Amino acid sequence: MIQRIQTVYLALLVISLGLAFVFPFSTFPIPGGSLTLDAFGVSKDIPSVSIWFPYYVVLAMSMGLGIFTISQFKKRKKQLQLGKLNYIIILISLVFIFVDSDRIAGGVGAMESDISYGVGMFSPVVALVFQFLANRGIKADEKLIKSMDRLR
Repeated sequence: MIQRIQTVYLALLVISLGLAFVFPFSTFPIPGGSLTLDAFGVSKDIPSVSIWFPYYVVLAMSMGLGIFTISQFKKRKKQLQLGKLNYIIILISLVFIFVDSDRIAGGVGAMESDISYGVGMFSPVVALVFQFLANRGIKADEKLIKSMDRLR
């Protein structure tokens, strides 16, 4: 059913991943301003700094997978499989965000204390938590349905 708690968790997952498009991942001080890493890349063209992972594609794919998972409310096993896939996609994107952020910090020579991490850095972490909670809710529904089938 669409009014279950996992639908709320999946909607919050989509919203939290949407925040990653609005807010930057991190901001690095450079001479003459600052360099910002967000879902679409870096804000200034500096030869020593580049990213090669398309965050906007992966985040949009994860958001789409969350919306598709909501629409599959009658197929709980498929929802679980999609949830596990989304979990892996979010984890991979998080790893690459942290790796690129560290690599950019080294490229511009920024100290760890000078880096400012934005809301966009933590929104995939929040989305990961919501995906975990949604999967737990789906498993609880599946367990409830199986116990009802035993009673028949």
